Amino acid sequence: MTDTLASAAPHAATAAKEPFLFLYITHKCSLRCEHCYMGDRLDNEIRMSPGKVEEILSGLRVAYGQYKVYLLGGEPTTHPELDAILDVCKAQGYKTVITSNGLIPSRVWPVLDDRLDSFSFSMDGAQQATHESMRGPNTWLPLMHSITRAVASGFQTRAIFTVTTENHGDVFAAIDLADRVGLEMLSFHYFTPTGLGKDKPHLQIPPAQWMELCRGIRRHAADRHVRVFYPPAFARPDQLAGISAQGYRGCTARNLERLAIFPDNRVYICSAFFDTDLHYGTFRDGAVIPRLHGGVSELTLVSKVAPSCRTCAHASTCGGGCAAYDHLQRTLVSSDCDQETIPICPLWSMPAEPAQTAHRLVDLR
Repeated sequence: MTDTLASAAPHAATAAKEPFLFLYITHKCSLRCEHCYMGDRLDNEIRMSPGKVEEILSGLRVAYGQYKVYLLGGEPTTHPELDAILDVCKAQGYKTVITSNGLIPSRVWPVLDDRLDSFSFSMDGAQQATHESMRGPNTWLPLMHSITRAVASGFQTRAIFTVTTENHGDVFAAIDLADRVGLEMLSFHYFTPTGLGKDKPHLQIPPAQWMELCRGIRRHAADRHVRVFYPPAFARPDQLAGISAQGYRGCTARNLERLAIFPDNRVYICSAFFDTDLHYGTFRDGAVIPRLHGGVSELTLVSKVAPSCRTCAHASTCGGGCAAYDHLQRTLVSSDCDQETIPICPLWSMPAEPAQTAHRLVDLR
């Protein structure tokens, strides 16, 4: 099979934005993973009530058209009213996904039956030693037990693998493992220094190495049953047309595609800002109320285009790089772009085999 960023099926390029809502129903988590983007929130155990969840879901379905809700944390399965929250999601007609570290107490499993549609597990290695070097001891066996149980119970099940310099050697083995245990999807994420990983830039894989790894992912994922997704994060000029054909439209935050709401009612549109007070708005009286802080907000920041991009021939396709990192001055700064290795939104991902996976894009993600 030729390794190429092939064009997607015709409908993929014109697909509607992902109509998903992310609710962080609790900050509580028993783990302190070194790359977690939640930062200091994990030390604050506030949580979202079922009544608040109902208010959010009923209000935002009309305003933004969401039909799928992700329940996150912290660890959402620690929420003492998870059953009531799942009942609210079902009554509101949402498809519901739980994003979990896999440390699910046995008493919680009966709560999930007939209430949950999908699982999304955090898996940061293909073996115990690698995974636990990222997430701590005694986390691998419970995770594999939860994945096996979820698949056997018929839940749509995926795993998320955040790739760093410390676990990138397990990437191909993770594809093999995901295929073997029956996962429907394996989604690789590109680590960027935010949250607990803010002061660990050494964990971030350099652009050239990441692009080579993505080529390997495309080759290794060929002809698998598991659907493999990955974020290009960087592209050569000759790859931009293929990425655009996959539906890339630049910064996902500018399009308000991924509203994330926290128990303190803050609403974010980009995870790069989660550990800042530059949130897009607050949820109040059944609606998202945009706000400004010192004359700026998350939306005004991500909507800026770097001066170096304004005269670049690729800017209309790449979308001007990552405005969040331009502002935070961490990584992927647009001014560093040499127009040969071009940064694109690291939160956007694409299927490794477009011809076989494009039609599954919305259902799986």
